[in-house]
Amino acid sequence: MKLLDHIQATYEIKNDRHLAERLDISTPVISRIRNKKAGVSSDMIIRIHETFGMSIAEIKALCKESE
Repeated sequence: MKLLDHIQATYEIKNDRHLAERLDISTPVISRIRNKKAGVSSDMIIRIHETFGMSIAEIKALCKESE
């Protein structure tokens, strides 16, 4: 997924496990989003915004690119 790849590249996060730790969520949640078995919830958008300082608009745009 474009959003997760962007976060990992921009913030030098090695893998999904480290991303999950930074977002304080479980690794399977990242896996479900990456494999398109779950969408990016509004809670996740806010969590990404608060953790990485990305704008809500940028997060939503990257989500749309992955559709």
